[in-house]
Amino acid sequence: MLETVQSKMRRTGIIDHVSRFNKRYGYREGWVISSRWAKALKRLNELMLGFRQKADALQERKDRDLFRYV
Repeated sequence: MLETVQSKMRRTGIIDHVSRFNKRYGYREGWVISSRWAKALKRLNELMLGFRQKADALQERKDRDLFRYV
């Protein structure tokens, strides 16, 4: 089961395999979180924060009017 999950995570880009010849990771072999995955999570967080901010007063007024009719 672990191998199946690992292969799916690898295919989707969530994890990367590190070779024991990689100096950046201290010559340790194994699996690490992909930099693409970390960047995607940060971007998703920024997107969610953007939805929370009320940028347009006119749009907010329209939304309030729509809720009155409901």
